[in-house]
Amino acid sequence: MNAVTYDAPLALYFYGSAYCDPADPIVAATYAMLAGEALGLGTCMLGGIHPLIQQGRKAKAFREAHGIRSASREGLFVIFGYPRLRYHQGIRRTFASIDWAR
Repeated sequence: MNAVTYDAPLALYFYGSAYCDPADPIVAATYAMLAGEALGLGTCMLGGIHPLIQQGRKAKAFREAHGIRSASREGLFVIFGYPRLRYHQGIRRTFASIDWAR
């Protein structure tokens, strides 16, 4: 089992150039997650991979091999797959039952 991407059949990398707002990749990744969920796919946003492909010789070789043109400040991976479990019903809570003091 791949402990980084959890053997997901699809992983998308959202990153920005030096000219974009740092929040742009985050917004795009969020919309991709919503689209995947609407199609019945399971999604997970992974932020820990981005720093690994930004610094060092191996990171530069990885970026060149996969067509990532520039290093960026912000970036996220979103993995997609078919969920193993299906939930038939969510947890029912009332707004008043949430303990806000924690």
